[in-house]
Amino acid sequence: MNSSSKIHYKGWEIVPLAVPTSDGKWSASCDIERATAEGLEVFEGSTMQFVRDDEDGAIAAACEEAVRQIDNIIANPLVRLA
Repeated sequence: MNSSSKIHYKGWEIVPLAVPTSDGKWSASCDIERATAEGLEVFEGSTMQFVRDDEDGAIAAACEEAVRQIDNIIANPLVRLA
């Protein structure tokens, strides 16, 4: 997986972004987005930053959190991300 790949999940797109840190680790977060009748709805920075020893580990942690965020939105559509 790389940081330019989008992951499809329950009608949403998870968009990971990973960057190397100054101490040789990787930091990743995800945006989530979906197409609506009004256009693209984007929740930027919908996960916190996850720091791991490698890029794949950081992206995996951030994507797991993005999945939880999407599940929460689906479970309660009136609640939006802060």
